[in-house]
Amino acid sequence: MSETEKPRARRWVKVALAISLALNLAIVGLIGGAVLGGGGPGDGGVPALRALGLGPFARALSREDRAELRTRIEGTGVELREERREIGRALRAVEGALRADPFDRATVEEAFARSRGMVVSLQETGHTALLDQIETMSAAERQDLANHLARVMRRVGRRQ
Repeated sequence: MSETEKPRARRWVKVALAISLALNLAIVGLIGGAVLGGGGPGDGGVPALRALGLGPFARALSREDRAELRTRIEGTGVELREERREIGRALRAVEGALRADPFDRATVEEAFARSRGMVVSLQETGHTALLDQIETMSAAERQDLANHLARVMRRVGRRQ
C-alpha cells in the first residue's frame, strides 16, 4: 500500500509546484508585458510611461506634458532599451528553467530578482522625472493635474 501512496504524494507536490510556478510566471509576464509592450498610434506614449511606474499619471497628464516628460526621461541617459532587454533575458532564463529537468528553482529566483531590479530602476527613473516636471508647474497647472488624476482614479475605481 505504501508503494501506491508515494506516487500520489509526488504528484501532489508536482501539482503544487506547477501552480506556484504558474503564478510567478503570470507576475513576471505582467511586468514584462508592461515594460516591453507598446501602445498603438495616438496613445501618446501612455504604455511606455506606465511601464516607468507612472500609472494613472500617464493618463492624467496632457499630451504636451507627456511629451515633455518623455523628453525629460530621454535626457536622463538611462538606457531604457537595455533595461527592457535585460528583462527579456530574465524571462528567457525562466523559460529555459521551465524546460529543464529537474527544475532549478534557484535559476528562476535569480531571473525574477534581475527582472525585479530592472523594474524598480525603471520606476525610479519615471518617478524622478515626474517629480522634476511637477516641480516646474504653476499652482494652477498642479490643480489641473490633480483634477485629471481624480477623474482617472474614479474610472479605475469603477473597474474594480
